[in-house]
Amino acid sequence: MRLMNSFWALLGQREPETPEAVVERVREAIDAVLREQLGEEGFALKVRVCFARDIECLWYLRPEIMNAIASQRGEAVAKACMTRLTLLFKGQHPGAESSRFSTL
Repeated sequence: MRLMNSFWALLGQREPETPEAVVERVREAIDAVLREQLGEEGFALKVRVCFARDIECLWYLRPEIMNAIASQRGEAVAKACMTRLTLLFKGQHPGAESSRFSTL
């Protein structure tokens, strides 16, 4: 493993993340946004995020996340949050490249 880390360091790149690590990184970011924007009112959605099994499941929760934040904080705040979250999916889900939130 150390040899691979050295190899990626020589190329100036990070070692590729495992799919599980990507899912966990995205899940944690979504959870942080939900806590910040919804507090306890987002509990049911947080549970769904927690049990999402892959990056695709997390991707398809985005509209619900957008709607929940928009209903509590307004559409502008929701769009800003979704723009940040959508960036996490780039290179992980094909929809992230053409998402309307990736161009805001």
